[in-house]
Amino acid sequence: MSCDPSFHASLFGGLLIAASCADPSPPIPARGTDEAGALEVRCDGATTEVLTPVVRAAPDGVHVTVHNTSDGEVLVQWEGGGDGADPGEERFVFPMLPGEARLRCLPNTPDVDPGVAGGWGRFRVLEPAGWVSPELDCPGEAYGSVADYVEGARGVADPLVHARKQTSSDVVQAGYATDESITIVVLDGDGRRETVIGYISDGQGGWLLSETSGCS
Repeated sequence: MSCDPSFHASLFGGLLIAASCADPSPPIPARGTDEAGALEVRCDGATTEVLTPVVRAAPDGVHVTVHNTSDGEVLVQWEGGGDGADPGEERFVFPMLPGEARLRCLPNTPDVDPGVAGGWGRFRVLEPAGWVSPELDCPGEAYGSVADYVEGARGVADPLVHARKQTSSDVVQAGYATDESITIVVLDGDGRRETVIGYISDGQGGWLLSETSGCS
């Protein structure tokens, strides 16, 4: 079996063959809309205050600055995950999709249930320039597959070029792009997103095809 991710030519047919060849700041005032992509949040260990109720995402996600005024670490939660923030100021980048969103801080201690209800600060995320949604636009059911590689696998140089070689349909980059992941979508003749392909960094300057989903 080839180690080149281009081997996955059956990607757009709905089957992905996994290759086995690869590895305390002072109080700050509310700021309203932040067009630079910085969501400002103040946490005191008991409450969460969103200081920028409307924020524009950056090309790599929503940049978040957490002002932890408590004397201990807090768990910063959003709908898709979370991270810990020490006392003082911490910065994060979260891949929050445009639209209505929420975030909260909880004391990061063993006796606090991260699934407890309430305490959310709400805000709205505006799309960055040139935004294309990474979500499928299927009229019916969808499928999904994940690739697996052994340590040391090398990927392709350009995910967009690689994806275009696999199909005659229109192919565009979508969602947020980071040093670790890139998402490509394939559009059908009506412009609907019929296939979504994720690539991850191989740690050597290339990109490995990691997962795909599509309309059945």
